[in-house]
Amino acid sequence: MSLSKIEPRKHGLFRLHGWLLVLWASAIGLCTSAALLHLFHVHSMAVRYAVGAGAVYFVGFVWGGWWYARWWNGRRALGDRLPAHATADEQVAYDQSVDAMRKKLGKFDGLGDFFSVGDDPLSALLFVIGLIGAAVLLAFFLGYLPVLTADLLAGYLAEIVLEFVIGGLLVRRILRPRQLDQYWRFIVGKTWMLGILLVVVFGAFGAAIQYVNPAAKTLLQIFG
Repeated sequence: MSLSKIEPRKHGLFRLHGWLLVLWASAIGLCTSAALLHLFHVHSMAVRYAVGAGAVYFVGFVWGGWWYARWWNGRRALGDRLPAHATADEQVAYDQSVDAMRKKLGKFDGLGDFFSVGDDPLSALLFVIGLIGAAVLLAFFLGYLPVLTADLLAGYLAEIVLEFVIGGLLVRRILRPRQLDQYWRFIVGKTWMLGILLVVVFGAFGAAIQYVNPAAKTLLQIFG
């Protein structure tokens, strides 16, 4: 799932669509949790968050991608305005830009070395510095998380277009695009473990919140 397979001038379009998919999936999860709480009176945050995560995966991600493939299929008449395959040089340039970003993030790899508290005051001071650094790092990743997620989903949408609309360029030949009735088996087969992990993580997160504050029914109430 990478934008490297799509011509660079279309990257912005897919990133925009990736953001829209993020918003769509997030709205589905929030609406599902709110409906369970206010319409069906499900007070267990573990259940609500797990079901909401399942809705994010199946309705937001899987069904959203299927609708996206159908939308592009309806635009086949555009001909040369359809996204084109990236050239070999364009793919190399994209991969190099991704590697450059990873190297920037790699500057924080040494942060874990600070988390060793010994008996001397210097170790304690380094531990405090490490905690401050971890807080800064967390803020950094939280700031970039929506951007990284949207870019990942943009690559997912680009792959859908290659696989189900205009075909994939493999071994110097154009493959026939997959039929839409193959979509469910293809996408679910590649991402089902991610869907299960999403449900488990969010369910555990909801359970942990209610363990800390058994009276809480929403995330905001834990701070009240």
